[in-house]
Amino acid sequence: FIFAAELDSRAVRSMLDAMGVPLKRILHGEQAFLYLAPVCAGDTVTVRSRVEDVYARKGGALEFIVKASTAHNQHGVLVATMRSVIVVRNPPGGG
Repeated sequence: FIFAAELDSRAVRSMLDAMGVPLKRILHGEQAFLYLAPVCAGDTVTVRSRVEDVYARKGGALEFIVKASTAHNQHGVLVATMRSVIVVRNPPGGG
């Protein structure tokens, strides 16, 4: 549910667009959740994300975008944290 709230915000798509990353070149690398409080039907959940790190491997053929997110309910209570890695497959020769 928390992940769906983040997807609904289209924040990840906006982030990738701002970074110039075409969707056709991304892969889902990994994802982790830490649930800290219950989220109930009727709650309003606000998700904020930030890029924590970007690094390359295989001579730049693969770039990794590490994203960290927090989710708070309508009372300002932190209900979850999330971490994900997006893998970008770059064409030979870079970019």
